[in-house]
Formats: sequence, structure tokens, C-alpha cells
Amino acid sequence: MSLMKYDMLSLTLHGLALLAYNTAAMEMTSKSNLGMLARAVLLLAGAWPLAAQQSSCPQPQIAASANQVESARNALLELPIGNGAETDVSPRGQEAIATMKDRLADFIDAYMRCAPPRPDAAKVKADLSALAHAYQLPQGVTRNSDLPEDFGKYGFELWFDAKAVPEDRLLSVTATFYIECGGDTVLLIYAPKGGSWEQVLRWQGRPYMEVSGAFWAFDYGISPPDESGDWYAVTKSISPWCSSTWSSIHYAVLRPGAVPPKPAVLLAASDSIWWGNDDTGKLVVNRADFDLRFHAESIDPAVHNRTWIRHFAVSGNVVRRVRPVAMSVGDFVDEWIVSPWSEASAWSAAGSAGLLKESHERLAALQHSTTGDFFSFDAIRQCSDSPNHWQVELSYGNPEQQEFFFHVIGRPDYVLSRIADKADPHCNGPNECEAGETSHLCSRHSGGVASRMPWATLQGSHHP
Repeated sequence: MSLMKYDMLSLTLHGLALLAYNTAAMEMTSKSNLGMLARAVLLLAGAWPLAAQQSSCPQPQIAASANQVESARNALLELPIGNGAETDVSPRGQEAIATMKDRLADFIDAYMRCAPPRPDAAKVKADLSALAHAYQLPQGVTRNSDLPEDFGKYGFELWFDAKAVPEDRLLSVTATFYIECGGDTVLLIYAPKGGSWEQVLRWQGRPYMEVSGAFWAFDYGISPPDESGDWYAVTKSISPWCSSTWSSIHYAVLRPGAVPPKPAVLLAASDSIWWGNDDTGKLVVNRADFDLRFHAESIDPAVHNRTWIRHFAVSGNVVRRVRPVAMSVGDFVDEWIVSPWSEASAWSAAGSAGLLKESHERLAALQHSTTGDFFSFDAIRQCSDSPNHWQVELSYGNPEQQEFFFHVIGRPDYVLSRIADKADPHCNGPNECEAGETSHLCSRHSGGVASRMPWATLQGSHHP
């Protein structure tokens, strides 16, 4: 193509895109967002010459789909809200949320079809944010006078993030928007194809009648490829709620499916979580395994919360839980009791499996009892026969206590060797549960159950 013809094509595409963008531009101008409008126009003007070289790149469609996102967002903003703590989602709200997710996916698809062979994730985020008029409350405290006019409404926040996988083999984008008491996220993963980028995986929550169905505090990781070049993704999210920092954490292992919106789900699970310290979990994804850690309850109410570890090996389409399962010997006993026998048996001495299974069933029944009794960690002592032998003293009930003495071998790959009804005289070391914060073996945490709204609240709003 000659230089003159190329310039004419660029100008034509530029003009068409700006024409399609006109509706959103007028609305931005009416809100005195002239600086944002100028950035968006410059973004469009700078993007077309590169994009015009790609026959599969529908430049005007980017601006048109951005307008569609704006319309879907306006529908969210028009939803009635209650006192800021309404957990039900109306049929109208359900439809508006579903439409918003579809419009976001269409918009990001259109943009990615015009992305260069080696896209910069930071620029992808900036471009999408400018085109869709993204807004996110700043971190920390926000004064009432600085809050936007639409604060607290569905859709008042909308933001994007992008990650590029090493060697430019994949690029992923998340779009998150505000719902009452939390947020919801859509994940899109793209792979290069024919000089463009094609969506290969889409993950989002199902339609929900309560806000707890949303993907709040969303995070994910993509594995490096295996010998066959295959990869998997792991996602985690928390169910938002309006009145408690106790909730559920959901996690899934995904591979691309026959069509992007229907990935192959290798694992989908959930656990309880306490995010009262604004710790919404940490996820690390490797080539053949992943590790998710978060805080949740203990069987001992005095402990309040402990670190839960969900460590899984991934081989082909098989996902299985592997060690480590706990950070301390006390946490290990806790985890052994609350886990199903199918998992706990792998952490039990093979020679004692029969007896330990019976004990496991008995302890699980006590844990689920409705009598109001509970377990208590009374002592953790090192035994003299081996530096890696520990006796964990656990009691249940009051005033008629039942006592259990767990014998645990190893660290950090703990194994339960036996459970006795009397203390072993060889296990007479100092009680680690009386060592306070200096002990890494007995996880006692102080503090009661905290309760506050996720994200922002009025007057000195805190935005995690």
C-alpha cells in the first residue's frame, strides 16, 4: 500500500471511529470531563495507524462497543438501592448485571482484535480505562466531599486490569464493576491468532438473586505451559456481603473449552473465610501446582482464626490436594479433624489407618454436634524420642471433658501417627500454647469477630 493510500485509510477509519464515539463524548463533555475526553480522542487517533494494518481489526467497533458499555453502565446506575445494605438483587438488576458483562466482553474483544503482536499490559489497561470512562475510588480514606455523585450505586465504579504472560503467549483482562456491598468481575483470556488476538477463555459468576453470588476480591493466575504447551488458570473470589467479614471463598481450576464461555472446570470448591484484616487470600500458580492461603475459623473458638492452606497438584485434567496442609502442628490437627477422610487419610500413618479412621469419624461427629460444646487446644509439647515428634492435647466439652492426645510426626509435611486417651510421659516439653506470639506451633490469635461493610462507607470511607 502506498503511503498516500495508507494515510487516507487511517484518516477514514479515524473519522468513523470518532463518529461512533460521539454519543459518549457528548455525555463526557456534559459532565465537564474534558480532560478525559481529550485523552480518549488522542488514544483513538494514535491507535488507528497501527491497527489499520490488521485486516481483522474493526476500528469503529471499538468505539461503538465502548458506547454499549456506557449504556449498560447507565442501566446499572439507574437501579434503585436501599440503605446501602440490601443483599437481594431484583430481576431488573440481574438482567442489568448480565448485560453489563456481555457488553464488557464485546468491548474488550473488539479492542484485542486491534492489539499489536506484543501488547503492553499497562497500555491495554490505560486504553480500556480511557475508552470506557473507568473510575475507581482511590485507596485509603475518602472524604464525603470527594465522593462522586453516583457513589454507592451499582456500576459507580468500573475498572480494568491486564496481565501479559511471559513470551507474549497469552494476555488476560479483568473488568470489575461495583454492586451493592461489593463488586463483580469478568475474566477474559486471549491468545494470538492470525496477527490478532482471540478470546480463548471467559470466566464469570452465574446469575444471582443475592449479592453473595458475585465475584468480589477476584484474583487469578495462569500456569506456565507444560511439555505439550497446555496451560491452566486458577481463580479465586469472595462472596460479598453487607454486614460481616465472615464469608465464603470460591476457587476454580480451568482449562480452555470448546468455546470460550464454557471452559473445562477441573475443580470448583469453596471454604469459609475471615477477611477482617483485609486479607482476602493469596494465590500462587505454578506449572504443576498452585497454593491458596487465607484465614478462616478454628475448631477452638479461642483461636478465632488460623491460616488455611489449599495446595493442589495439577496433572493433565486431574487435580488433587497435596501437602503442605497446615502451617503449624496445631493447625495440622485442626485441619485433620475438619477435612474429609478421603484427604485426611493421606496424612495418616498407614499402619494405623483403621483406628485413625474410626477416631476421625468420632471427632467429626463432635465437631458437627449441636450441643454447644467445642474443642480446646490445651497444650502442644515436644516429645523426647525425636525432635520431630509432637503431642497435641485437645479437650472437648465442659464440664465433662473428653481428652485426646494426638501424636504428630514431621514438619512441615506432618503425619498423624496415633491418637491416645492419655498423655505420653516422654512428651513433657514446654507447652507451646503458653509461649504466646513466640510460638509457631500453637496458633492462638486474640480479638473478636469484626464486622464491617466491604469497600466504602460514608464519612471517612475506607476503601480496601
